[in-house]
Order: sequence, then structure tokens, then C-alpha cells
Amino acid sequence: MSVEDVMEALNVGRSKLYELLRSGQIKSWKMKGYRIPKAAVKDFVFSQAQMNLERYSELPD
Repeated sequence: MSVEDVMEALNVGRSKLYELLRSGQIKSWKMKGYRIPKAAVKDFVFSQAQMNLERYSELPD
């Protein structure tokens, strides 16, 4: 996927996406710009959902 495709899919701006790519939170490779596998985007979304679920389950009743 291109940077623009991922920006649209995740509803994030260019700066935020590049931050995620540089930090390794979303796996990618550079070939005339970044290329991001769809599986890497899915992994990122699932990991964020899991973190949010864990935070929610820690809240007191």
C-alpha cells in the first residue's frame, strides 16, 4: 500500500503515519518511497484494538 492509501485507511495525517513507520509500529520497506503491506496495517490495527481492550478491562467496576 502507498503512504496515501494507509493515511486514508487509518484516518491519520502524513506526519503521524511517518512517525509510526519510523518507530516500527507499522512494518514497511522503502522502494521509491515507503511501501506498506496490507498485513502490516492489519497487524497495527489489531494491536491497537488489543491495547485498548486491555486498558478497558483494567478499569474498576
